[in-house]
Amino acid sequence: MSLTLPGKVRTASGTTLKLIRELGRGGQGSVYEVEGGRHAVKVLREASSERAAEWAGRLKALRRLPLDGLSVASPIDTLAPPHVGYVMDLLDGLTPLSRLTSVPAGSRAVEHYRDTGGLRRRLSLLARLADVLAVLHARGLVYQDPSPSNIFVSELLDRDHVWLIDTDNVSFAGARGCPVYTRRYSAPELRPGAGRWADSLSDIFAFAVVAFELLTLDHPFVGDELYEDDEEAEAEALNGSHPWVDHPTDRSNVSTRGIQPRGLVLPPALESMFRATFVDGLRRRDRRPGAGRWADALRDAGTSVVPCPACGLTYQLDLSAERCPWCDEAPRPPTLHVRLLLDLPDGMTPDHSRPPVADRGELVTVQGDELRVSRGFVLGRVADPNRLMLQLRWEGDHMKIGNYAGQAIELVAPDGSKFRTLPHERVASIRAGRAGKMWSLRLARLGRPNRWLCFATDPGGRQ
Repeated sequence: MSLTLPGKVRTASGTTLKLIRELGRGGQGSVYEVEGGRHAVKVLREASSERAAEWAGRLKALRRLPLDGLSVASPIDTLAPPHVGYVMDLLDGLTPLSRLTSVPAGSRAVEHYRDTGGLRRRLSLLARLADVLAVLHARGLVYQDPSPSNIFVSELLDRDHVWLIDTDNVSFAGARGCPVYTRRYSAPELRPGAGRWADSLSDIFAFAVVAFELLTLDHPFVGDELYEDDEEAEAEALNGSHPWVDHPTDRSNVSTRGIQPRGLVLPPALESMFRATFVDGLRRRDRRPGAGRWADALRDAGTSVVPCPACGLTYQLDLSAERCPWCDEAPRPPTLHVRLLLDLPDGMTPDHSRPPVADRGELVTVQGDELRVSRGFVLGRVADPNRLMLQLRWEGDHMKIGNYAGQAIELVAPDGSKFRTLPHERVASIRAGRAGKMWSLRLARLGRPNRWLCFATDPGGRQ
């Protein structure tokens, strides 16, 4: 049933709610924000007593699902006639992800990309979304319909909260029934006649479509010719009958839209993940990387993103390039680098004359900014991987190190001759010296294998 905004609905428990704006629209109905900002309402288009009874039973079942601790909107009440739908929790200050994936009329793609947070924010949001899906899948659940209209993110550009609405989509993996999906984002095996039910592999295909669109502002299967064609041709492409627009060998469906060249926003590791999903995994579902692998790859890619002071865009640091790849004006900024080393025998200190063997890649930040090292970087996939462990700041030739790891760590001099204990929640200031002669942090007591964090600086590009 359509509503004229602002409008009012009543809940089954007798509460009157004022709806102030439409947040998203899907195949079943629309989602509206409730005045006050703490709740949202989904109103189904099909309003009947049978449908209302069906939804009341469905919401009772949803409340029994293991969704605790997840960034998923919990259904809290149903609507009273003449409307059919339900009320859900909603965090303040959220906006649909579709506002980031869609370039407004009259705007340039690059300007929209910058004004909505650029590459750094997109990688962070996607990593958090992949984390939520990974936990859902570990609990034997599927979301079914990851799409930009069902994914809400922080309006503030310095925040990266992610919130999934339309919780009625959630079900146990492989549960029989008509799968719920948005055509533009669904896996090919969920289309009519394919005969499959939603599972983690269909979820992750939809996630990859959302991720590609968010990072490139382009759809992975709608090439230039199809984009100019009719809806029937586009529907055929979405069924998997056309190759990925960035297919490495088949250029029959190429796209020149969105962010070009792709290397600006897709580092090799992420391009490989998309290729595994959209080429190898298009028919071979078992080839698709899981949500946990996506979360790790996205978080790793985000650790080496730096801002350009000239154009305001963020980009992956490339030490072989001297200037910003977006504007080719500002030189590469001075940066602080942190690498994680593993498996050094007890008593051995890092040999900085040799390239280190890293576990999770490299953390990079612009010199002078704080570098926050998370549990996920040091200990791998753990509960609450974003929890702060170390806070680093390079000021001239001194390094200030804050320890928030929950226990003492050891600072080790370049020659390994001097150890200094840094208690929890204390800040140390050390003279770090030049690259190649640096202090290290010994983290062996935080878990095996033996872990070290080592620091270096890069002077940046030429002026």
